[in-house]
Amino acid sequence: MKLACIPAYNEESYIENLVKSARNHVDHVLVCDDGSTDNTANIAKKAGAIVISHKTNQGYGAAIISLFKYAQNSNAEIMITLDGDGQHNPDQIPLLLNTLTHHNVDVVIGSRFLNRDTETPGYRKVGIKIITSTSNYGTNLKITDSQSGFRAYSKNAISLIHPTENGMSISTEILQKISNHGLSVAEVPITVSYEGNDTSEEHSIPHGVSVLMNTLKYVSIKHPIQFYGIPGIMLIIIGIIMGGIFLEAYLNEQIIFYGSLLASVVLFLLGAILTVTSIILFSMANLIRDRN
Repeated sequence: MKLACIPAYNEESYIENLVKSARNHVDHVLVCDDGSTDNTANIAKKAGAIVISHKTNQGYGAAIISLFKYAQNSNAEIMITLDGDGQHNPDQIPLLLNTLTHHNVDVVIGSRFLNRDTETPGYRKVGIKIITSTSNYGTNLKITDSQSGFRAYSKNAISLIHPTENGMSISTEILQKISNHGLSVAEVPITVSYEGNDTSEEHSIPHGVSVLMNTLKYVSIKHPIQFYGIPGIMLIIIGIIMGGIFLEAYLNEQIIFYGSLLASVVLFLLGAILTVTSIILFSMANLIRDRN
């Protein structure tokens, strides 16, 4: 069974066309109505979709989690996710399906940056590329669009991926789980429409910062030595140097450099905390990896 999954929150303007177009390429269309206050759920049902609803708005990630659970429980062979705001073109679903089946990969991601016809706003393009570079470092994947919600998952991927993030950072979390399970990934070029969507820079900046911070969280867990250990050791060394400056001035010239003393203590303690944190996270990661 091929299942197209659409997370939706107050998308009554787009949901009917999305559902009807997606039904041309899959067996069933599933819409997760994430606590919408408009007529999204009813319109989706009339258009032929299976609808599951959250009583309150819980976030994009929560909707994706519900969609994954449904796909797992219904034993879906293939699961395609696409956004409910009209950005993704359902008629491009075959691009993802063909790559998934013909190239025998576990996950296919539709990338807006592989298609020169897609006009992504400049500030959004920069933000996504920063997040993608950070994500690639943390997951060891080499993809161009880590924030794309247009994806296809094989049955194997559906069974192994159990996301937990309620917010937009779920895209990065899923990539982390793809990497952890050694699943194969491919990308295909897609077009994205921003017409009629809120693309204001004021709204996108705090959203992008939030996603980047959560991405850094996964990177730090995946590479604790590089993220915490190396900076920690450097701070310890600088702290020792500052302490040496203080001692030299005090012993040779009887001068007390309180600034050097304070800097030495603070840097040494901070470095020690970071170093210990890296060791603990590294040990925990290896323990979990061994159990799996």
